[in-house]
Amino acid sequence: MTRVLVCGATGGIGAACLAAAGDRGVGVDRDTVDITAPGGAEKAVGYATSRLGGLDGVVHAIGMSGRSLGDGPVGACTDEAWASVQRVNLESVFRLLRAALPALARTGGGSVVVVGSALAHTLDDDFLTAAYAVSKSGVETLVRLAAYEGARHGVRVNAVAPGLVDTPMAGRALGDPPLRARLPELMPLGGRACTPDEVAAAVVWLLGPDSARVTGAVVPVDGGWTLR
Repeated sequence: MTRVLVCGATGGIGAACLAAAGDRGVGVDRDTVDITAPGGAEKAVGYATSRLGGLDGVVHAIGMSGRSLGDGPVGACTDEAWASVQRVNLESVFRLLRAALPALARTGGGSVVVVGSALAHTLDDDFLTAAYAVSKSGVETLVRLAAYEGARHGVRVNAVAPGLVDTPMAGRALGDPPLRARLPELMPLGGRACTPDEVAAAVVWLLGPDSARVTGAVVPVDGGWTLR
């Protein structure tokens, strides 16, 4: 794998991406460099570039659920949930892309991969979370904008869109027996949640040379969720 910065490296998917990168990867999280804060993304990119002697790839694997803050249907979503989820899930993508695009362009190009969500494309009574869904839809628009801007400089920008992934963030859903019983319906390919390693495998492909002509894409890693 190329020299990679992984943001959100202590989360389930981010940790799997960092493990795949091995000694060619540098990870940051909110306890080391908070990219949701002003200047944080630039600091993370500079740190990784210094540690690795250059930078070829960037992964954004930071995300939050706003359920505990009151995220839910549009008519019930709280201001706190809306603001917090947009800051973490969407604004941090903007900040990282703003820092990464010129940095990668200066060194001849590279690849950025953002972790989105299948919930940007589907509606379901058990998963009506307005703030989360809108944040992940916005991520896809940012990815397309950045891919368009970066292409002329050899910078590719793509996203992966997982369904339920077996991480602590999905603990509410996966720990709920009725929801767990729906997995064969929701994710018919295998009838189970994805593992972090399965999502990381798609991220690695998008970072590497086998996807050299792919940019602006959203790759579903959802076990068929968005086919319904």
